[in-house]
Amino acid sequence: MIELDTINPNNLKVLEVINQNTIPEGVRSFSPQYYKETVQVGSLAQYAYFNNVCVGAVRCKKETHNKSSKVQILSLGVLPAYRKYGAGTKLLEHAVNTAKDIGSKEIYVQLPQKLNAKDWFLRRGFTELSESSNEDTAVLNHPLY
Repeated sequence: MIELDTINPNNLKVLEVINQNTIPEGVRSFSPQYYKETVQVGSLAQYAYFNNVCVGAVRCKKETHNKSSKVQILSLGVLPAYRKYGAGTKLLEHAVNTAKDIGSKEIYVQLPQKLNAKDWFLRRGFTELSESSNEDTAVLNHPLY
């Protein structure tokens, strides 16, 4: 069974380990500020646990433009040995529900093409935007009604 818990200053280092083991080095570029801000975003950053072992994490941020808000998924990863147990889906569902709860109109993710994660998001209700300015990056969004 997958359970979620908030990322806090005492367990923040685990996020770095999750990111190092789930996001390829050529794609991964998280600054110290990213980690520092993680503990300030509350439920927009969560760990997934399988049998009390931390196996994945999601980190999002809220953006506000012209009185409308949306949430960007900055990272979402599950350790390879624990994929297929539903941790990624549960983390994504949590991110979507949190985005709805805080009044966002959409949630989106920017994916480098070499991550091969686009189909995973598409199967979960995201659609690809054609307006991506970088051909090496896919922008996928999920409207929240």
